[in-house]
Order: sequence, then C-alpha cells, then structure tokens
Amino acid sequence: MTDQDTATTNTAESGSTVGIQAEQVHNSTVYVVSPDDPPERKYEVGVRYLNNGVPLRARELIADAMAHGYDRAEVRFHWGLAMLSKRSYRELTAEDRIQLEQLRAQRGTSANDAWERALEVLCEFLEHLDNPDHDPALTLKKLQALSVPQREKVVRHCDLVLTGSTKDAFWVEILRTAERGQRTGGREARVWAYFEPKPIDARIRQPAPNAARTADRLHAVVGSGLLGIALGMLGWILLQHLTLVLVIAYLMALVGGVLGAKSGFEWRYRAQRLEMKERERAALFDSREDPVPGFAKRVDHAFQHYAHKYAPDGVDRSVWLAQTRGIRATRRDEVVELYSESRISIDRVTWLIRFMIRDIRRQWRAEALFSYREHYRTSASTKAWCLISLVAAALACATVAYAAVRLDPLPGFGGVLVAVMGGRVAVLRWWRILSERRRFAEETQECSREKEAREAEYQRWTSKLQATCPSESEMAAWLECDRVKLIDEALRHYHLGWRDIIAHTIVQTPANVRKRARVKGGPWRYPRYELRLFLITPDGVRELTRQLVYADASFHGRERGHFRFDAVSSLQVVESGKDDYTLELTLTNGPARTIDVTEPPRELEQPTTHEDDLSRISLDSTGFAHALHVLEGIAAEGKAWIHRTTKPGPTFLGPETA
Repeated sequence: MTDQDTATTNTAESGSTVGIQAEQVHNSTVYVVSPDDPPERKYEVGVRYLNNGVPLRARELIADAMAHGYDRAEVRFHWGLAMLSKRSYRELTAEDRIQLEQLRAQRGTSANDAWERALEVLCEFLEHLDNPDHDPALTLKKLQALSVPQREKVVRHCDLVLTGSTKDAFWVEILRTAERGQRTGGREARVWAYFEPKPIDARIRQPAPNAARTADRLHAVVGSGLLGIALGMLGWILLQHLTLVLVIAYLMALVGGVLGAKSGFEWRYRAQRLEMKERERAALFDSREDPVPGFAKRVDHAFQHYAHKYAPDGVDRSVWLAQTRGIRATRRDEVVELYSESRISIDRVTWLIRFMIRDIRRQWRAEALFSYREHYRTSASTKAWCLISLVAAALACATVAYAAVRLDPLPGFGGVLVAVMGGRVAVLRWWRILSERRRFAEETQECSREKEAREAEYQRWTSKLQATCPSESEMAAWLECDRVKLIDEALRHYHLGWRDIIAHTIVQTPANVRKRARVKGGPWRYPRYELRLFLITPDGVRELTRQLVYADASFHGRERGHFRFDAVSSLQVVESGKDDYTLELTLTNGPARTIDVTEPPRELEQPTTHEDDLSRISLDSTGFAHALHVLEGIAAEGKAWIHRTTKPGPTFLGPETA
C-alpha cells in the first residue's frame, strides 16, 4: 500500500482492540421539512420517505400536501401506495378504507398520463378487495402494461395485499430485479462510507509561546550597558599607557568575544534542539504509564492498531515498531491533548491517526525520520571557531584585566568587576531572548507546514466520504433487495411457491454492532442486521433467521423453525424504556423467544430537538407494525386467524382470502 493509498476502512483486524463505535447522523436535507414549506416540498419529502421504507411518515406528509391543494394523479397514486405499504388489507382502519374509497371516486380518466394509468390500476385492485367476484385478469394486464417505475412501485408497496397468484405472476421479475439491484452502484465499495462519522476538523498543537519576557529584555539592556561602560573604562585606562601589545590584546578580546559568542550561541542552540528532538523520538511508547480508560485509551489502541496495519512491506515489523514508538507516542499524546473533548467519538479522529501513521511510514522509508540529526548537527568549523575564539578572548581578557589593575588599581579593578557582572547578565539574557525567538520561529514554521498537510488530508478525506457515501434511496433499495433474496431462499428451502404463502412478515432488527448511522430525519441503519422471516402457510408457520452483513449483501448463520398455529401460546411487546421495544414469542413446546426490535438509547447519543418522531420512523422502517399484527393474530386465534376475513376478496389479494 502506498502512502497515497486511501482505500482504508475503520475496521479492526484479528487481535486488535478498537474503541467504542458511536452513531453518525448525516446532516442531509433529504428529509428536512418545516410546517411553512410549500405543499410541493412536503410531497417531495413524503415520496422520499415512501421510497426509503417509511410509509407512516410518507402518509402524513403527502396527506398534508393534498390538504393544501397539491392534488393530482401522481400525488394521489403515491398517497394510495403509502396507505398500503407494509400493511395488509385487514390492517386498514375503517377511516383508512373510507379514504381509499374516496381515492377511487376521485380518479381521473386520462389514458395518456402514466400516473393516471397507474392510479387506475391501483384503484382497480382496491375494488377487487370489495368485490371478489370481479375477474382480476384485466387488471393484471393493465399492471403489466404500466411503465417499469410505476409497476415496480405497485408491486413493491402492495406486496402484502398482492399475495397469491398475483404476486406469483410477478415473482420472477421481482427476484430478477433484486438480484440485479443487490450490488449495483458499487455497493461493496461504498457502504462503509455511510457509517463513517463526519471527521472532526484538523487541529495541531501550537508551539510553546516565546518564553522571553520584558524583564529579560530589560536585564539584557542593562547588562549590555554595564558591559559597554566597563569596556570603555578599561579602554580609557589602557589608552593612558598606550602600547602595541595592550592595543592588540584589547582588540583581540573584543573580536574574540564577539566571534566566540556567535559561534557558541549556534553550537549551544543546535545542541539543545537536538537533545529536545531526541527526547521526542526516544519516548518509550510501551513503557509509559497506560492511559486511563476512555478517550485516551482508545486513541492509544488506535495508534497501535494502525502502526501494525501500515507497517512497511518487506521489513522486520519489530524494527519498524521499535524505531517509531517514540514519535508515535508524541503524536498520540498530541491527539489526546487536542481532541479530548467530552462525548467525542474516536471514529471522528481516526482519519488523523491514519494520516500520522502513514506520514511516519513515509519518513521512515525515506530515512527522514531522524533527519533532524543532520539538520541540527553542529559543524566542526563552528566548534573550532568557537573554541579558538573563546580561548583567544580569554587570554586577551586576562592580559587586559591584569594591565588595567596594575596601571590604575581601583578603577581597573572596578572596571573588571563590572565587566564580568554585566557580561554575565548580558550573555545569559540575550541567549534566552535570541534562542526563544529562533525556536518559536522554527516551530511556528513547522506547525504551519504540518497544519497545511493535515487540512489537505482533512479535505481529501471529507471529499472522499462525500463522493463515496451512498444516498438514502440506495441504502433503502439495497436492503429491500436483500429482503427479497431472503424470501426466495426460504421459498426454495421449503419448496414453496408464492401462491402457497398466505401472509409473510420480516422482523428486521439490528445485530450486535456498535456502529449505526442515519440521515437527519430518517431511520437508523446498521452495518449488520438480523432478519427473521415468518412465512404463514395453511400448514403452519415457517421461520428462517439469517444475519445480513450489509456491506457485501452476504448472509451468515441460519436458524430455521416450523411450528403449528396452536403452538403459539402468547405474544407480548415489552417496552423496557423510551424507544426500546422487545417482542416475546412464547411457544407451548419451547422457551420464549425474545426479539430485540429496537435499541435502547446509547451513551453517546445526542438528544434530538427537532426529530421527535425518530423512534416512530425507525420502528416503521422495520415493518414492526405488520409483524406484530400477524403474530398477534396467530397467537390470539391460531389457525382460525387465516380463515377470518373482514372483507372477502379473491384468492390473490390477501391473507384474509385464503
């Protein structure tokens, strides 16, 4: 894998430890609607809810749009589908049936409009529910003659009404469509992006501020002034007894002192910077005290995980880990310091951790990880100039001091004393001022380069997520295809045709996963589901449970069951807390089956202020209402349930007609 390779996902490999995975809410406007929006907008959002498997919310929005005057064949067609989607005919209330009758009475007669023709077909199917003596053959031909989008909508959303021979006639097409659509649009390469949290912004640890203070500058000026006065005094004394030796010694002291101070400053600065860099690189990644549980611990695990995952090819991994543990420890501590906010998910910063590890790998490959050693290495010439200058300056200063004290003892001794004290203060303070100024400038420049690189990576990663992330419609369509494939597997296993099925229901629940995501206003979606299919036949109930890995549309595990109607002794819904529902199905010949339909609120879940219907939307998307209706009917009435009918209908129109 190259440094530019970005095809990484936030998954753990065998033996690795990763932190808790939190939920992700995509800030999309696909479902956003306000009471003041025009009816056209409410209808548009309602259709999106319908297409994405939330008919309850779709009915409300489309009905609202119709009530405000947005009423035409296309609108009434989708409203009728929303009324029937995920519900059998017997689940409709008396008010619902009255509204559907009004829908049939208001339909138009234009044969040139595709939506008028689709609405007519839908209304004719509704008429067959009330008049079982009508021959459905003509309606079936009209359904088959519809355009593909309208026909697929009718077959998909009316599947609990169009059972028996009607749906049997379309089963091959439905199955073919599901097989074709199950992996379209690059599903396997894109689904991960839906569950990837929005990356947090790029940050960087700012360099330590310049430690030089005003007092340092004041002391430096005072010390320099005293040194200058003392040197002037000593020079005046020597000038009174001018000799060539003393002039040479005085000039050598000045020049040697300046050259020695300059080269000594360079030597000491480089040595200190090198020592600091060595401390960073030599930090023991594994011998430090373990981070406390929480965010710091998860960051530590993430660094270890990606250090193993991105280890360079063709080298001893232990060498790579040993040589980089110091810089990894420094980077780890930086991430903890920059992002240790309350309620933040580690997933939001893994992009930066991956980038840091890849950058360390790039430097390690280029043998640039320790390039600072060469950068801050003090040259031999600098050391030589420093030593020669200081030795010469020391000898010259000693000669000047001896001569000044001998020639004029009291002023000479005072001048030497002031020169020593002022020189010491000046050197130390100017060293602090100049070294801090240089250090701060260098670190600011390094920080700017690193910040630019991190922001570029943040933009790249954000753009990749936006370009890769599937739409809500794609996520819903893929899941619908998976459900069809599960039904097909059950039919083939039990050697059943669709006409043999009186009713069916799928209890769709999240598997034991920590990741989940949703579009704002939409239902929760999960990377792994447990799909529990119940096929109701005249002989009893056939059950098939599979785990679906959503990314690659693969099914795992298999639980099958078959029980008679009279084997169901009770069914109850347990509400453990707000938005937490559990089904308990008790059989006479076995233990109670517990099905967790929804999840309890999570620790990191943020309260939603404008999404009060979130639990209702998520529950509706699972088909919970229909599953509860079917299972409660069986538990209450046994086999008599399939013979009971509120309104008789033809053999192809619903469980009440078997």
